[in-house]
Amino acid sequence: MDKNNKFKRYLIIFILAFGTTAMYSLPYMKSSFYDPMQQALGLSHTQIGNLLSLYGMIGMLAYFVGGMIADKFSIKKLISFSLISSGLIGFYFSTFPSYNMLLLIFVAWGATTILTYWSASIKVVRMQGSESEQGRIFGFYEGLSGISGTLVSFIGLYLFGKFTEITVGFKYVVWLYSTASIICGILLYMLIKENKSEEESSGGDLSFKAVSNIIKMPKAWLIGLIVFSTYLVFSSLTYLSPYLSEVYLMPMTLVTSLSIVRTYVIKMGASPAAGIISDKVGSPIKVMFIGFILMAVSTGAYLVIPKSVSFLWIAVTNMIILSIILFGFRGIYFASVSESNIPLEKTGAVVGFASLIGFSPDAFYYTLAGNWLDTYGQTGYTYIFIFSLICALIGIFATFALNKLNKKEPEQESNKIKKEEQLV
Repeated sequence: MDKNNKFKRYLIIFILAFGTTAMYSLPYMKSSFYDPMQQALGLSHTQIGNLLSLYGMIGMLAYFVGGMIADKFSIKKLISFSLISSGLIGFYFSTFPSYNMLLLIFVAWGATTILTYWSASIKVVRMQGSESEQGRIFGFYEGLSGISGTLVSFIGLYLFGKFTEITVGFKYVVWLYSTASIICGILLYMLIKENKSEEESSGGDLSFKAVSNIIKMPKAWLIGLIVFSTYLVFSSLTYLSPYLSEVYLMPMTLVTSLSIVRTYVIKMGASPAAGIISDKVGSPIKVMFIGFILMAVSTGAYLVIPKSVSFLWIAVTNMIILSIILFGFRGIYFASVSESNIPLEKTGAVVGFASLIGFSPDAFYYTLAGNWLDTYGQTGYTYIFIFSLICALIGIFATFALNKLNKKEPEQESNKIKKEEQLV
């Protein structure tokens, strides 16, 4: 690979990471601006949960169908359309429409950020490196997302802090994310080059038989469970911001700053580090197996840390540890597709199906957690931590089973060859 080509590949990954962060920051404004979003839009915990659950329900179908679309159509056009249209919808979101219109906005985002984008973006990232570089490539991609996310979020926090009226500040933050998404969409349309065979690819098969074949793959299910376990615990990080504010009385400005550090700064180091470690170990799956054990310990710790102001920094430290593990995983869990010897032409479909399972918490978890908090108050956080612990245990099982399955294939192939030789 010549230097110019290598530079271009990393430039594509950087802009893709920047655009992805800006675009997904729109439906997931609650990650760093939960309280400002709630106040600006006049929503309850349950209503915010409903918006995100609706987004997740659209996503459940969109992930799988979008995977096959990514194998069938021009990745360049899919990605550019997604980023630009999501940004335009964001500008309408900044007018703070009614709750019913917000429901429609989140349905539209479900299509533009998932159906036409998610699997296409994963496929583009995989294509930027060799099979032995997958951990590093995906880790680098997530790390760049952290850098871009930190930059955009702190600019957003600066804009937010410039205005005494919370509605005005929040509107400027939404404008920032929307503009960044649109610009990245335009740049990627100019940078991503596809030859004629790729543009007219018929590699993706939308037939019932093709869908059935993917569903019958144990590896696809296990990869999906790995993503599910990671993503649900990751989703629980959202509630650590109000948890620190309500239980440990941490000031709102400090909570918001800490949320941005947790969401973006940690990602900058944790994801690339996990990728490098995975490539050195030679197995992202083995690294995640150990990580899930640590994740179980960290989530379980919140059940025993006393709810007292004097224990604030112990709770914060544990949150940082948990965030490092989770962002490390987000940098490598799709590298398990390559380690599991999934053919490139089936990458989109397998990623789509695994994402359907993996990101299904979007369809129910936020409504469930929001209801726990609205109904039980601070006790709701205990339910959130118990559920997270259960998911970490599921992750331990899934990584162990997938590793065993991958080891079994060469053994079966070797036995098959020996039998054929004996017959000859």
